[in-house]
Amino acid sequence: MSIVRKVKSVEKIFAALDQEMNSLRDRSGLHCISGCGKCCFKADIEATPLEFLPYAFHLFLTKRIDEFYQNLLLNESSICTLFNPVKDSLDKGGCSQYAYRGLICRLFGYSATRDKNGKARFITCKLMKAGQADTIAKIEEDMEAGIPSPMMSDYYFRLRSIDTELGTKMMPINKAIRQAIEVVMSYYAYRRPPAGYGNLSA
Repeated sequence: MSIVRKVKSVEKIFAALDQEMNSLRDRSGLHCISGCGKCCFKADIEATPLEFLPYAFHLFLTKRIDEFYQNLLLNESSICTLFNPVKDSLDKGGCSQYAYRGLICRLFGYSATRDKNGKARFITCKLMKAGQADTIAKIEEDMEAGIPSPMMSDYYFRLRSIDTELGTKMMPINKAIRQAIEVVMSYYAYRRPPAGYGNLSA
């Protein structure tokens, strides 16, 4: 499968998730705290390279891939390189490439997982759990009644179906971004760039 087809397939999964999450938000009122970026300060976030393939491809199309890659190689921080924290804050900030954030970034706080007995459990952050306890309790009641919430395992299964290798291996998020970039750079090392190459705005 070509890089373009893989990117479009990943974006299709993201679009389906966005639709399901928007439905959850509209139905429940669940929301992140404005300006909060506490989850992005975690130093052990893991992702797969495939979920950052759309961003790597975007960097290639806008001819910024080499510069970004070199900066990433020099980045020794374990915090996601796409995170833009508010100066001198430990819980404020946002994603500098929100439209290209990974699957894990999209799912966190708004998805469910299954426990060892196969029962669906809604997973969200401590701040949302503390400040929106009634809302989350209602979501869990809805799940009990058969009204679904985005299921983390389902979306990762869809991701793996696109590319088993790139969509399965979990690794530190900056390494996942780096590998996604390396896949795109390697693919186009001896291939003609796609239509529109270099004509997109940053």
